[in-house]
Amino acid sequence: MAKDLNLHERLISELGVVLQERRARLHMSQSDLAETSRFHRSYISDVERGARNISVKNLSRLALALDIPVSTILVQVEKRLSSKTGRVRKRA
Repeated sequence: MAKDLNLHERLISELGVVLQERRARLHMSQSDLAETSRFHRSYISDVERGARNISVKNLSRLALALDIPVSTILVQVEKRLSSKTGRVRKRA
């Protein structure tokens, strides 16, 4: 079970990195993203640092503000996780 918790923590952390990289690619500040997505700037910071386990609804709001499909975000997170573990997870 501890192994699963570590995976969940890494997933949340990598999700934050993917969102931060997308925001930076769009030349948006955290404040810009917060305004567009209607979240507080500190929430954006927490998500990007992996300090928040966000809901699918909130991920969808961020994806919309970042003009990227949720599925693309998740694929990027999966690629980052796979590259760090050296394993590729099989799809169901």
